[in-house]
Amino acid sequence: MKKQILLSFIILLVLSSCHLTVVEEPHVHVDVRDRFLGVFEVEEYSETFDAYSYYHIDIVALHGEPYSVILRNFYGADIDVIADVEGNYLYIPSQDVGGFHIEGEGSVSGNRLELSYYVHDYLAYRDITDHCHSVAWR
Repeated sequence: MKKQILLSFIILLVLSSCHLTVVEEPHVHVDVRDRFLGVFEVEEYSETFDAYSYYHIDIVALHGEPYSVILRNFYGADIDVIADVEGNYLYIPSQDVGGFHIEGEGSVSGNRLELSYYVHDYLAYRDITDHCHSVAWR
């Protein structure tokens, strides 16, 4: 019995002499869109016309929409297209902008952005839907 009391006293003494320090990591806000933002040089291939085009796009965050971005100068046509970001993927929902109906998707890996989309020019004399694949670099 004395050994149990002595042992309990020693354990209590050891535990009471410990000092516990809690270190909280600072909260770092990471915007899921960051990997998509910036100016990209684009090489676009049109399956419809079997031709390449070269231009730049600027991708900026859409304020007030935490998972959306704006692709400025999309299709090299000086139009702004809205896209939604999910992880490494970008989705261009169906939308009408500047005489074009646009829809597509893409992904980013490092400084490389790949996009696949179609553009229907509904103001053109001929009914044309351009199917495009683009590779863009920062």
